[in-house]
Parts: sequence; C-alpha cells; structure tokens
Amino acid sequence: MKLPFAIRSIFLVSALALGAGGVAAQEDAGAADRAAAVEEAIAALQALSAADEGPSEADLAAGRAEAVEDAQAAFAALAAETAARVEVEQQAAREAAVSAAQDAFAALAAETAARVEAEEAAAREAAVTAAQDAFAALAAETAARVEAEEAAARQAAVEEAQSAFAALTEAREAARAEAEAALAQCIEIAGPPSAENYPSEEAQADALMALRDALPFCRDAAEALPDEGAPFFHLATAAQASGRHRRAVPLYEQAAENGVAAALTRLGDYHNFGLRPVREDVEEAARLYRQAAAAGDPAGTATLAFMYRLGRGVPRDAGEMLRLMTQAADAGYPFAQFNLGRTLLSGDGVPGGSDEALGIPDARAAVPYLVAAANSGNLEAVQDLIGLYSDGAEGVPASDFLRGGWVEILADSGDPNGIAARAFLYEQGIGRGADPVLAAQGYVEALETGEVDISDMRGTIDGRTPPWDRDTAVAFQEILAERGLYTAAIDGDIGPRTRAAARLLAE
Repeated sequence: MKLPFAIRSIFLVSALALGAGGVAAQEDAGAADRAAAVEEAIAALQALSAADEGPSEADLAAGRAEAVEDAQAAFAALAAETAARVEVEQQAAREAAVSAAQDAFAALAAETAARVEAEEAAAREAAVTAAQDAFAALAAETAARVEAEEAAARQAAVEEAQSAFAALTEAREAARAEAEAALAQCIEIAGPPSAENYPSEEAQADALMALRDALPFCRDAAEALPDEGAPFFHLATAAQASGRHRRAVPLYEQAAENGVAAALTRLGDYHNFGLRPVREDVEEAARLYRQAAAAGDPAGTATLAFMYRLGRGVPRDAGEMLRLMTQAADAGYPFAQFNLGRTLLSGDGVPGGSDEALGIPDARAAVPYLVAAANSGNLEAVQDLIGLYSDGAEGVPASDFLRGGWVEILADSGDPNGIAARAFLYEQGIGRGADPVLAAQGYVEALETGEVDISDMRGTIDGRTPPWDRDTAVAFQEILAERGLYTAAIDGDIGPRTRAAARLLAE
C-alpha cells in the first residue's frame, strides 16, 4: 500500500531528522549505530510505501493510524533513545571535552609554567647578568673613582710631602747655613785647629782672648755640626786653658775622631806629661804623635822628633829626629824651624854636637830655617842670627849689615838684649855711624829692665868683647851721674864704681 503523501512526508521528515541527528552525532563514539537505525527506519518507510495498493481504505486508515502510532512510538522511542544517547554522548563528549580541556589546560598550564619558569629563569639569568654587568660597571666605576681619589690623594700627599720637604729642606738649609756661619765665625776668630806652640806669651794671650770670643760660635757649631772637628778642638782648648782637663780630654777625642790631626797631638801631650785625668804613658804618647804626623800635623811631627831626640817612648835616633823635624819645619811650623836651625847650626840635640853622616853642623843650611823662625816672631832665632852674622861660621861670613838688621828687629821688639845689642852697634859704629850718646842711652835703657847685667850686655867682634869706647863710657857715666847714681869722676873708665852704679838702674 502506497502511503499517503502526508504520511510519507512525516516519515521522510522523521528519517531526515534521524539522519540529521545522526549527522550531528557522527562525531560521537555511537555514530555508526545511529546511522544503522536511520537506514532501518528508511527501509520500513519504503516497505510501507510499497504496500499502499492492497488494503481497503478503512484498513488503510486503521493501518495508517496504527502505523502512525507505531511510527510515532518508534519515532518517540527513537527520539528518546536518540536523546538519551545524545545526552550520554553529549555528557561523554562534555566529559571528554572537560577532560581534554583539563588535559589541555594542564598541558597549557604546564607549558605556561615551563615557559614562565624558563622566562623567569631567563629573566633571572638576565637579571643576574644585568646585575653582574651593573656590579662590574659599578665596581669598575668605583675602582676608577677610588683610583682617581687615591691618585688625587697620592698627588695631594706628594705635593704636601714635597711642600713639607721643601719647608724642611729650607729649614735645614737655613739651620745648616746658620751652623756653617757659626763654624766660620768659630774658625775665623779662634783660627784653624793647631797644637803648635805660641811664639810668645803675648801671642798666647791674644790667642786665648780670641778663643774666648769664639766660644759661643764654637758651641753652636759643635751642637749643629757634630761631624765637624774644629769646634770640638777649640772647646777642648778652652777647657784645657781653664784647667778643666776631664772636660778637655773627651772633647779632644771627639775632635780627633772627626779628623782633626792637632787633637791627636794634644792627646799625645796628655799621655806624654801625665796630665790628669790621663796617666803618663810615653809609648801611647809616641803612638798618638805618630798618628798626628801621618795625618800631617806639624806640631805632632815636631814633638815626635823630640821623642826620638830624647829616646822617650821610642829608641833614641838622631837621624829620625832630623827627618821628622825637617818635615815639620818644611810644613811651616816656626817651633820646628827654630829647633832644626839650631840643630843644623850647632848640632843641638845630636850626640857630641856633630854627625858627619847627617851633615851636622851646617850653618849655611841653618840660615833659612832660623830666618823663617825669626820672621814668625821667634826672638831666640833673631839672637842666633845676630850671633851668626857677628862672628860668621863655615859657609856663612860675618856681615855687619845683616847683623845690624837683625839687631834692630830685636831691639824694636822691646827685648832688653836687643836694646843692648843696638847700643853696642852705635858704640862700635857697626853697620851705621858711631854715636856714643845713643849707645850710652841704649845701655841705660837695657839695664833699667833689670834683665841684663853690665858685665855681659855688650856684644862681640870676632868672638871677643872689645874695650869700651871712651866717648860712650863718658856719656854713660854722665847719665848715671844725672840720675844720682854715680858720684865719682867722669873719666870714661868703666870700673867697679861705675858698674855698681849701673846695677842700681835695675832697682
């Protein structure tokens, strides 16, 4: 029976609905079952449609009604089943979707966490790197700043040190200049260190006065310049002159340590003569004199020569004495010049007064040394020259001119013997015109000093004292008479009464 168009339409719609539902659910796990149900429904519909030609209208109506009911029931069942299945499938799909979503979320979360961790790690790494770079930059900047500050500090310190050093140098230079000025004043006033004997008492007094004036400068120089020897030597000499030998000895020792040869000579003197606080030790004295001689001190050299002359602390040796005395004399030491001149002139200090091997005596060789000593103020040397030129000697002829010249020098010095010697020259007309009055006045002047005697005040000619010149004797008696010392006849005879009156001049 052929189904009416309306029913067929219904079934067709239902089949299409089922097909549409199947299509919609094809993505689910039961898509194949649903497709089979649709095909079965379509087949039933086709079978129903094919039977449309047989039954009656009523049967058909009833059948259609039944079929409709069945179809409806089937459709309802199918719809219910489909709905249930769809519900289940949708629930499963939802659960699967939820699970998938959860898995995807978890995966995404894990991926995100991993990415975040990686990004955070990268960020941390970048931050660490950036921090390290920043720290390195800061450290470099700090180091550069510190280096710059240290360099500036060093520069400031250097400049400060330079300034301080310059100030210190300037102060030291000023102090040094002041000390050197004090040293120069010390030496200028007191003279260079010397252990030489003074030529006269006046010269000694002058030297001590100068030393007194120099002492403040010498003290300042000794304090500021401890390596200098001259100030210590002069301080020692001042202490020695005042009898403070315990003070003088260590000062001489310091001067000797600082290279003053004269200090060695003075220390030798302490040992030679046993001046307190030093005990007499002639061997030690000779050793110190030898050191002084080696260092070029003429006083020490001359004293060592005397040690050999006397055999004191060393063997007696005239040759060594002559060698050392010559060395000191040639160095310009007046004391050595005088003693060497006397040794050469008369053999003084040589056993027997002569030594052919040494060429002593040798008056001609003695002359320059005696002259040098005389020119330095040694009056004994002047007297030796007067005697030499009065009588002459081998190699040195007598000379009225030279004799007169030395007599004038001796007389001008105020020496009583010189005054008497000049009077003798006027009496005898030696080297000048005879002048009885000047001669008599000179004899009186010499006698008034109390240091000469009428019996030996007159000089010699050819080694002998000549008789008085009568005119001179008369002038001499007249002066004595004028003084009220002589009351006998003025007869030019210098006898006992005249001599007695002359001796009264010294009282």
